[in-house]
Amino acid sequence: MRKTGLERPFNPMQVGTWILLPLLVLHFLVFVSPVLPIAASAPLTVLFLTMGGLAMFYAYRCCTVDPIDPMLALHHRRQAGQAVGEGQAEAAMGDGPTKYCWVCQTNVKESSMHCKFCDKCVCSFDHHCMWLNTCVGETNYPLFFRAVAFTFAFVL
Repeated sequence: MRKTGLERPFNPMQVGTWILLPLLVLHFLVFVSPVLPIAASAPLTVLFLTMGGLAMFYAYRCCTVDPIDPMLALHHRRQAGQAVGEGQAEAAMGDGPTKYCWVCQTNVKESSMHCKFCDKCVCSFDHHCMWLNTCVGETNYPLFFRAVAFTFAFVL
């Protein structure tokens, strides 16, 4: 089971992102910025590098968050023999309805879905992003949205 998007196996689209974004920055710095008037070059270069940096930062942060269903995480801790406090168990269970995941062999929240790429249930599963190689769910959706917004601004 993959915990984050930075674990193997890497997706070809993810590796393409690692190559494409730095090439876009290099292209701008070598070919675009020098031909602009200095009054436009300096602020546009700062703006471009800021948007690119923020896009990469939020994409990295999105990849490092594990969006696993809290009930599944609790189930794995119990299977590993780790001590689970009653407060942790109550927080993972929550008040909402549950369903049984046949793949994970445990109860998960009703809003969770199983990701076939990461082999785990993700709470409020939206999709598995091939560019970041991670599931997008409740815990990392704000980071994902920021990564997409700053990538759009960077490319624009």
